[in-house]
Amino acid sequence: MNIQAVIWLGLAVALAALEAGTTQFVSIWFSLAAVAATVLALIGVPIGLQILVFIVASAVLVATLRPLSRRLARPGKIRLPQTPTNADRAIGETAVVVRDIAGGDVGQVKVNGLVWSAVARGSAEGAVIPAGERVRVLAIEGAKLIVLQEAKDEKAETIKVQ
Repeated sequence: MNIQAVIWLGLAVALAALEAGTTQFVSIWFSLAAVAATVLALIGVPIGLQILVFIVASAVLVATLRPLSRRLARPGKIRLPQTPTNADRAIGETAVVVRDIAGGDVGQVKVNGLVWSAVARGSAEGAVIPAGERVRVLAIEGAKLIVLQEAKDEKAETIKVQ
């Protein structure tokens, strides 16, 4: 096997592994294009043409199949069987912020003894939910919890202080 084929195959495997860690269907298309370039390298096609095929195949796959996959994966579009997991227990629970959640940025919360990445829903732009605050878990999207800051009960805090 020539070195070009090994490099293309390594790139295809690395991109597929990267896709396995995400839920966005982005790098899989580049991985498939790298497989096409691997085949060209194996049959001895010059590197310039391999690179051109990789670029064109990537563009075509992203432009055609990514919108289709996103449309099919949209909630409510296709009814895939839902397999309940232990993680589903977190929905509706109260969690404690362990790393600030700022605006649309990802922070961390602890719920049921586990630390999760989390994003806030319903927060004002630029609002920060500081560590130590309590939040309600609304949903799980991929590997992140969607949380909502719990309203503070001023009367309850006043009673505790007195």
